[in-house]
Amino acid sequence: MAGIAAAADAGLPNHPNAKWMGLIAGLSHNMIVGCLMGSFSVMLASVESRMGVTRAESSSVGALVLFGSAIIGAFVGPLMGRYSLRPLMFFGAALMVTGFLTLAFSTSYPLYIAVYLLLFGPSMAIAGSVGPATLVTRWFSQNRGLVLGLVHLSLVVAVVPLFATWILAHYGAQATYLTMGVLVAVFLFPATLMIRDYPPSTVPGIGGKGLAMPAAEAIEDFVPGEAPQAEADKHATANAMSLTVPQILKNPAFWAIATVAGLIITQIMMLTFNMIQIAASHGITGYDAALLQAIMSFSGMAGSIIFGWVADRIGGGRGMALIALNCAILLMLLQLDLSYPARAVVTGLLGLHGAGMIPNVSRALAHSFGPGSFSRAFGMQSALSVPFTAIGLVAMGISFDKTQSYDMALTGVAIMMVIGIPLALYAARKPLIRA
Repeated sequence: MAGIAAAADAGLPNHPNAKWMGLIAGLSHNMIVGCLMGSFSVMLASVESRMGVTRAESSSVGALVLFGSAIIGAFVGPLMGRYSLRPLMFFGAALMVTGFLTLAFSTSYPLYIAVYLLLFGPSMAIAGSVGPATLVTRWFSQNRGLVLGLVHLSLVVAVVPLFATWILAHYGAQATYLTMGVLVAVFLFPATLMIRDYPPSTVPGIGGKGLAMPAAEAIEDFVPGEAPQAEADKHATANAMSLTVPQILKNPAFWAIATVAGLIITQIMMLTFNMIQIAASHGITGYDAALLQAIMSFSGMAGSIIFGWVADRIGGGRGMALIALNCAILLMLLQLDLSYPARAVVTGLLGLHGAGMIPNVSRALAHSFGPGSFSRAFGMQSALSVPFTAIGLVAMGISFDKTQSYDMALTGVAIMMVIGIPLALYAARKPLIRA
């Protein structure tokens, strides 16, 4: 299986400038996710005092970011298939900066809600999720899964909470929001202006292959300010090689990938929002329960790299099947009365596998639909994950209310993981053949 997956990209080495595109993609993901998510919980108490709201009201907007990001992703994906990533990702960064500036100078709760839904949500989709993954997929043929894992390694989010806490304690909420906005602007405004959509002399095909372009259409140097006509020619050629949204939606492989991705994302969200409560149901409370949550998060950093490597070895579809199988086993183990060290290991492995979702789903979509169609497919897949997550979270709460236990919900998710295995293997069979 490893040979089959590796052979698909063996004839197309990465362009020398691919490493710079990967660096920009990683910087964009880290700054957007890190500054937003890393400062969110730090600012909750100040939001409540400044706006006169409850903890439930201040924290509930976190879900709006995920909702807004997933919904906008369905529209952003097709846009990235038609227009340059450079202005789109610059715009995504600008939305984040605008949001932080608005929060710095406003004490209105309705405006607080609007910022998270209408500014932060779209920014996450454009510059934090779909954009970086699309940029990597277009520039990397070899080791694509590993690079996707590295790009989505959220290092900044581990530093920002401490940094934001210090600024808040010494200079207040306004200075904290302003600092977050300045950081995004300083790092991402110049970085996004250096983005190039495709490697010189290539346009995307199906299954991750590239086709040679005439020399006149090639852009040989990595410099800002690419000629408008050359840029337009390249996008016209690339668009001709890609699939429309209706064509993607008609293919069973897309629905197989989207379904398995939705199930894995649902599992991640269910565990993220309920891990401390799950631990409490087994008599683990306080710092011990919080430590389990931290173990799951830190393990995810390693999982992003490890399962990125796995995606390169066996392919994204098979990688998703492996994640689904292992998660089903781990979810059943999580229900047992394990010792604390054993529970910590199981929790860490769940975090490790959950973080492997993005590189494997991305590689599976690129394999089936090609880099030229990737942004459309990735955006649609992100939007389709919303109903899965919503149903999963609601069902988990209802199940606990009825049984006073999380076992039924965890078993249900484990069963869904098993059902997803043949779907993932189906998606791994072969790239889409266009009519």
